[in-house]
Amino acid sequence: MKINYKNILKSFLILSVITAVGTGCKKFLETPPIESLPKDVAIADETGLKSVMNSAYQIVGGGNMFGGKIQAINEMLADQLNGSLLNGDFGEIYGRKTSVFGEYKNGMYTDMYQAIFRANTVLENLDKATSMKDNLEGQAKFIRALTHFQVVQLFAQPYGFTTDNSHLGVPIRTSTTIDAGVRATVKQVYDQIIADLKVAEVKLPDDNGGYATKWAAKALLAKVYFQMNDFTNAYVYSNQVIASNKFSLDTYASRFAITGSKESIFRIIYTNGGFEPGNELKGQFRSDNNAPTLRFTTDFYASVNTPNDVRKAWYETTKYPGVIATKKYNSDHIEVPVLYLTDMKLIRAESAAETGTNLTTGAQDINDILNRAYAGTKSIPLASSASLIKSNVRFERSIEFAGEGNRISEIKRIGAKGENIDKRGAVWNCPGLILQFPQGEMSSNTSFQRNVEGGCN
Repeated sequence: MKINYKNILKSFLILSVITAVGTGCKKFLETPPIESLPKDVAIADETGLKSVMNSAYQIVGGGNMFGGKIQAINEMLADQLNGSLLNGDFGEIYGRKTSVFGEYKNGMYTDMYQAIFRANTVLENLDKATSMKDNLEGQAKFIRALTHFQVVQLFAQPYGFTTDNSHLGVPIRTSTTIDAGVRATVKQVYDQIIADLKVAEVKLPDDNGGYATKWAAKALLAKVYFQMNDFTNAYVYSNQVIASNKFSLDTYASRFAITGSKESIFRIIYTNGGFEPGNELKGQFRSDNNAPTLRFTTDFYASVNTPNDVRKAWYETTKYPGVIATKKYNSDHIEVPVLYLTDMKLIRAESAAETGTNLTTGAQDINDILNRAYAGTKSIPLASSASLIKSNVRFERSIEFAGEGNRISEIKRIGAKGENIDKRGAVWNCPGLILQFPQGEMSSNTSFQRNVEGGCN
């Protein structure tokens, strides 16, 4: 069955309608869904255009994306979970042998392209904008880039799989025209992501009332370049974000708190009686009410369970015998950080080490992370070698972002540099570490090239 994004838009176009986009914090999530409106009415003017943009944000923050599925699937593909009891879709993903079937990942795929479709709808109707034309263009290109980045990481072999990155990536969709799915190369996908973000960083303001900002675009550029192992550019962009002094490291307790975190650069915001982010995260990881579905290995917990590491408090190890669970999402209401300062610090530190420049800055970045993690009892010399900085970055990253969907990206990124780090023993580029496209996408084009199916044995 062909995925018809226009029909989806017609059914669900207006998730919230507001008239003051960007004039106050959290606006894009404050209004509950109302009945859908015909497309020609919805985008008759700037207010309708804002509404379409809002609906794209709500998909990005919903359960099929950063509300939980992206993180859960990434964690199941990686090497820190104990998946011995997983079955069904989860067993297939954890077993690294996904097929065209599996509604859990297929629903995520459809929603990701629906977010892109709505962003494209905004871009094709910018003539309706008046006072917010640049802002809306920047937001739409940020959302389009963010979403393409997630799709290509999950459904294609990573950057560096081939020397020129001519291997198949994912469909690039930059218009609302419905045509047969054609896989661009990974290089073409990354080029499109970077081009969109370079526009977004210019068009977006410093502050934007809860929406994406120029700093969010720069932070995402840092992540994209880092995933490409382009450490020169990763350093430049992470450094710009850090040097802005708009963000500061915050307590671990604040990372998912609805009161917000001082280090959040772009986050999915909770609004009382409005938008409720993270339900899928809580559904799979929350451990205060029942033993969660997604649990951690004893080997992973051993890396956290070291003297003075305050991050041990993130884990429940006694309530359910034999189960190691995270407490990160143990709250009735949470916010979900997508881009935040901890990541920028670690990107800058490793990029400094990889380029052999600014090593003192890299060492200080690590010490900032160590100081928080070990309550001031651990540090490395500011004159540390590049190899010492890099080894500390990688270790701290593996702990800081556990349960947040980061680890599989590291397995692939570092693998492309020639190092296999998967603790389950897989080669970084084995077929099972990427997902299979849904049948709906493949049926739109009889020549669509599916991913190789197979595990990682």
